[in-house]
Amino acid sequence: MNIKTRGVPLQLLGLEALMRRVVNPNEMVEADLKKWKSGYSGERSLDYYLNQLDDLLILHDLRLSTDAYTYFQLDTLLLSKYGLVILEVKNYQGRITFNDENHQVLRTLHQVEERIPNPLLQASRQKIELEQFLIRQGWPTLPISYFVVYSSPQTILNTSSHKVIHAEALPSKLSQYVQSTRKECLTRIQMNQLATGLKKFHQPPQLKLLQKYNVHPAAIRPGVHCPKCNKLKMAREPRYRKWTCSHCAHQSNSAHIPTLQDYALLFGPTITNEQARYFLGIESPSATKYHLNQLNLHTTGKNRGHVYHIPLPFTLLD
Repeated sequence: MNIKTRGVPLQLLGLEALMRRVVNPNEMVEADLKKWKSGYSGERSLDYYLNQLDDLLILHDLRLSTDAYTYFQLDTLLLSKYGLVILEVKNYQGRITFNDENHQVLRTLHQVEERIPNPLLQASRQKIELEQFLIRQGWPTLPISYFVVYSSPQTILNTSSHKVIHAEALPSKLSQYVQSTRKECLTRIQMNQLATGLKKFHQPPQLKLLQKYNVHPAAIRPGVHCPKCNKLKMAREPRYRKWTCSHCAHQSNSAHIPTLQDYALLFGPTITNEQARYFLGIESPSATKYHLNQLNLHTTGKNRGHVYHIPLPFTLLD
């Protein structure tokens, strides 16, 4: 049962918004966008096998604090009456070789060999951080295991570790884990309480993409982008309150919503009427107020200090 479902990562949404709007995207943005797309695709492919599992509570994309300033993130966390299981999901192509002596991991693809981060060490750190987090929240010491799961069936794994598996082996591995554990440590009520608590403590990431990629705010192009062809910018028809694309003639009643999401991803989750007018390309303050009020956004402040809070993610379909 999914307690925290898998959504499109905010980092991926943010990079897509940046690529769509930055005047001259740099290679680092393009490379990172490709990595995030690959990672998300790999995590989604795992869901087919997770759906075959019974009596588990599942939390995806869980980001928890280690202290006031640092965080750790879990791709997928499984809760069972026998304990917790961390799944670190990878979507690499080629041959992956684990060296047990020096903890080095090499990937060979198209006859090119490169060193990549060791996911076993990463998952081991996550286990320790989760143990410490649960203790701080008053939970007793619980058994926590982990697996590194490669989502692509084309990946060739060269390892002696039983914790490194293909996605298709996950159901049988978890069955073996349950059989080897046997001892129950959580009731169903406790499982639900723990899952609810972990979801409550989840902290969405603060992106700060313009700062990370050294992009000046002036380099971000405003305007409502077309949900069909993804091009800028759509024109608003005041009489019908619709948006029309000058490139493909697509019409939309809600194209301003993903555009407001782009703004929140790139500049932060609050926006004033003046900022919305500029970014949406609307001259009228009253028309802008109408569109913002129709979304039932949380607001704070008064007069010039009145701001709208944009939730993330925030998209609606026509």
